[in-house]
Amino acid sequence: MDLTNVKTWNFGIDNDNLVRLVLSGDKRATTSLFNSYVDEPLPKIGDLGILVYSDNKKACITKITDVIITEFKNIDSTLAKLEGEGDKSLEYYRKVHNDFFKEFFPDFNDDTLVVFEIFEVVEKLS
Repeated sequence: MDLTNVKTWNFGIDNDNLVRLVLSGDKRATTSLFNSYVDEPLPKIGDLGILVYSDNKKACITKITDVIITEFKNIDSTLAKLEGEGDKSLEYYRKVHNDFFKEFFPDFNDDTLVVFEIFEVVEKLS
């Protein structure tokens, strides 16, 4: 597999713990703000990425299997469970993401557009 042009990526908070959740199979999705893609293209199905730990050590190769662009309020319990964090409930998902996004975007609310990426681990590297 040629990884020459494959970008590395990490999570915005608690990265190493979230990487462990990805490697265990519990975390199969991530959410970002739509307006954070001003200087880069939106993710698309089939995109490969190299997920890295905080020290930039490569953890795994991921492949996007679905991309959902929607208002935050439309994320349901099925999608929240794919995030694999906390107790995997919609309530936990909403609280954690609401707190995180408001830290960087004070106007964040239920109507804010988010990009929900579902991915699979193609290969573990660590």
